[in-house]
Amino acid sequence: MAELIFEFIRAIELLLVYPVAEILSNESVFVATNLLIAIVFLYYKKRKQNRRVNWKTLKGAFLSSRIWWSQSSRIDYVSLMVNSFCLASAALLVDRYLSGGAIKDSLFVSAWLESIAGPSEFSVAPQTSVAVTTLIAFVVFDFFNYWYHRILHQYPYLWRIHSRHHSATNLTPFTNFRAHPLEAIFRLPVTYFASMLVAGLCSYSLGQDASEMLILGTNLFAFSVLLLGGTLVHSHIFLRFPRWLSYLIVSPAMHQVHHSCKPAHRNKNYGSNLAIWDWMFGTLYLPDSAEPVLFGLSQHNRTQQSTHAFFFGNNMIKQEER
Repeated sequence: MAELIFEFIRAIELLLVYPVAEILSNESVFVATNLLIAIVFLYYKKRKQNRRVNWKTLKGAFLSSRIWWSQSSRIDYVSLMVNSFCLASAALLVDRYLSGGAIKDSLFVSAWLESIAGPSEFSVAPQTSVAVTTLIAFVVFDFFNYWYHRILHQYPYLWRIHSRHHSATNLTPFTNFRAHPLEAIFRLPVTYFASMLVAGLCSYSLGQDASEMLILGTNLFAFSVLLLGGTLVHSHIFLRFPRWLSYLIVSPAMHQVHHSCKPAHRNKNYGSNLAIWDWMFGTLYLPDSAEPVLFGLSQHNRTQQSTHAFFFGNNMIKQEER
């Protein structure tokens, strides 16, 4: 009985804390750094236009209620809370029934590789193992995310779910959490399989348990990309990287093009961190400095749906009709 009460209290605690943790985790913890990048970017942009940057300019660019309290943004906030609750519930089930599942299943991957290729005779220093595992995890997860994202766009039923994210008519960092609960749940097995694959492959090939180098709970390489402007990908700050870097790293401007409903921008830039997948598979689009983008599902219907319609409505806007 005492154990049941303890689990109930723990469940309530997780369901209450998870939304706050979600806000403070991932790319959101980089808001301060990215804000500094955005201010510097705005300063040089205005200087090139021979215009001054003062408090009024900064307030209009970063604190406009037209952006932060629009109907589109209010849906972002509700979506964050709903999805956090759903993911917290899923986390409870995983913790209870599949605790350490990906790591345990990685042993099967390692054993399968050993049955095919024989025992690995390759052994490296622990520091080298951590560095290699960190890089492999970053690349593999990003590869899986590219194809998961692309599939969401290509299959009508999945697009109907994912289109909720693209229905945002203005972007803020909270748009990152704007998704139908089903999409958030669909991502769990993708993450699970990628974790299992990385852990099994690295454990076998490096001769020891796989371990990543993390900063604030984030893969070192993903952390570095987020510092370059990860929070700004969902914003109106059209920040481009040098052309050579844009073939490697997804810039905020590149992801904003992905959110544009203009025909030329459709089905482009699916990458999360690395742009090399878009380059390799023919979906890369490098925007010009003054190229206009139009956020939302349709160029013709700019009306933002209600919160109820966002979660329960039947979106019938097909990719080709945008």
